[in-house]
Amino acid sequence: MGGLFEFSPAKQHYYAGSSLMWLDGETDVGRAAREAELAIQMWEAEPPATRSLDDEALSHVYAATAHIRLGALDAASQAIAPVLALPPERRISWVVKRLRGVAERLGQHFTGSSEAASLRDAIREVSG
Repeated sequence: MGGLFEFSPAKQHYYAGSSLMWLDGETDVGRAAREAELAIQMWEAEPPATRSLDDEALSHVYAATAHIRLGALDAASQAIAPVLALPPERRISWVVKRLRGVAERLGQHFTGSSEAASLRDAIREVSG
C-alpha cells in the first residue's frame, strides 16, 4: 500500500530515531541520532515526488534532541540549522512543538553555556 501508509526505508529510520531518542542510555540515544541522520540522507537523495519534507524536518529535530541528550552541542546545532532556516509556511505544528522541546532541553543540559543560550534564542524566535 502506497501513500500515507507506506513505510519507506527512510520512514523506518525516522521512526527508529524518534523512538530511541527517549530511552535511557548512551547507546540507544546514539543510535537515535544515527537513525534520524540516515533518514535525512535518504530523503535528501529521493526525487521530489516521494520526498517527505515534513518528516525530514522532524528528523533534523530528533537528531538534535538526541545530540543534546548526548551532550554534543555542536552536533545539535548542525542538526537543527536546516529547520531554523525553513520558511514559516514549512514549520508545521509538530515541528514547532518539537522545536520548543529542543529549546527546553538546551536549558536543562547546557546551563551556563552562551552557545546553548544563543541557539535556544534562535529556536524561540522561529517557534514563537
